[in-house]
Amino acid sequence: MARNNKPLVSIAQLLGKTLKRIEIIQTNKVSKDTAFDKVKEYTIYVVWREAVGDEIARHAAPIDFNHGVVTVEVDSSVWVNELKFMKAKLIAGLNEKLGMKKVKDILFRAK
Repeated sequence: MARNNKPLVSIAQLLGKTLKRIEIIQTNKVSKDTAFDKVKEYTIYVVWREAVGDEIARHAAPIDFNHGVVTVEVDSSVWVNELKFMKAKLIAGLNEKLGMKKVKDILFRAK
């Protein structure tokens, strides 16, 4: 059997590229509240751990993504405060993993 020498690509990169293609195909054909938004929304859950790192992912998880705002449920108010200081970095990491600037803000709430 021949060996495939293509470099490995993460699922986050594949989903990001797929979402870009869907967005290009979809332009002005369907409203924003369609299947594309649902795919984008579910992708947040896929890329979360990779974007924020294992330590943060152990204490915080996305529970909603709507209109560019990710709502994240966090273990404690201490972690909420810590993550607020890291918000810009977390947004940049998520957008990088998504392959597009869809995350505009993150709201943190303690369990």
